[in-house]
Amino acid sequence: MRILHLSDHYAPVLGGIETHVAALAREQALRGDEVTVLTSTPATADGRHSDDTGPVTVRRVASVRAGLATDVASFDLLHVHVSVVAPFSAPVAAVLARRGIPTVVTVHSLWGGMGPVPGVAAGLVGLRTAPVSWTAVSLVAAEQLRAQLPAGTAVEVLPNAVDVPARAATPARSPEEPVRLVSTMRLARRKRPMPLLRMFDLVRRAVDRPVRLTVVGDGPLRPRFEERVRRHRLEDLVSVTGRVEPVDVHRVLAGSDVYVAPAVLESFGLAALEARAVGLPVVGHAASGMADFIVHGVDGLLCVDDQAMVDALVDLVDSPPLRRRIAEHNRAVPAAMTWEHTLRCHEVAYARAVVLTRQPLGPLVRLGER
Repeated sequence: MRILHLSDHYAPVLGGIETHVAALAREQALRGDEVTVLTSTPATADGRHSDDTGPVTVRRVASVRAGLATDVASFDLLHVHVSVVAPFSAPVAAVLARRGIPTVVTVHSLWGGMGPVPGVAAGLVGLRTAPVSWTAVSLVAAEQLRAQLPAGTAVEVLPNAVDVPARAATPARSPEEPVRLVSTMRLARRKRPMPLLRMFDLVRRAVDRPVRLTVVGDGPLRPRFEERVRRHRLEDLVSVTGRVEPVDVHRVLAGSDVYVAPAVLESFGLAALEARAVGLPVVGHAASGMADFIVHGVDGLLCVDDQAMVDALVDLVDSPPLRRRIAEHNRAVPAAMTWEHTLRCHEVAYARAVVLTRQPLGPLVRLGER
């Protein structure tokens, strides 16, 4: 199949959407599809450069007008990736879909916490009523998306995936050794690094053994985060690695004991899925997309609020048997969100979009009918 992925967000920027779109395009190309990515992200961005070599063709354009010049006859399917607002991808997709190319739109964010903004933005550029198949990355994201679309619109789930090997063994800790908590995030407000620090302070005061926290990542809140670490004299207990390469992220995860995901507005939780695949118990919010791959008490502990997260972390720190049971399960039992599973979901969604495009206009606009 000749697939065109359309996204505002792409490498060399490192983030959830960028990482997933690049990995999905590569997996499809290695499977034998002819894959092109059309993006407004320049080849040099965020202090990094992408040489765009490999099995995926990358087209970088600077304007919506340039995107609209795309020859849709060169492709069998258009797959559009959007967040809350997509100033490049949404208007380009709205026009290209009306030219007759089967189109799948995947929403990678939670629209429910943004009020009417995402739906209005999609409506203003014509995407909300375009002849497309709507999808989202998790059940909670799909539910919130459905509320922003015309009544009866079907929304399927196209999950993310990881290809991360499990660590060779779960670290054994003596009672004198610190339990190592870890979180991978962009230090920005939506990821909630400051509440994470408050929760850690409560945990370390409540437990009987030493505990450490490593935050893997960088972002605009890093100076404020580190200043608060110094103010509370936590320099020996909390560290921030800054931005590191994926291989180093996995090394840090493999040497840790518990993964903490403090974000509430988490549509999927790719970093948490990586931690679970490595073999760490995951503690996060039950209302996030992580509920699609974390079963409470099996893969980790899902919590209703921050205080419940503190209680869950205290339980995992103070109870080595509980911590080890979940860690060994995650290490021995592969996560369900594999590339094999995800690619199969994409094949089904793509086939449905092709069928819808071949139908007369009436059924095409009533996407909720089955």
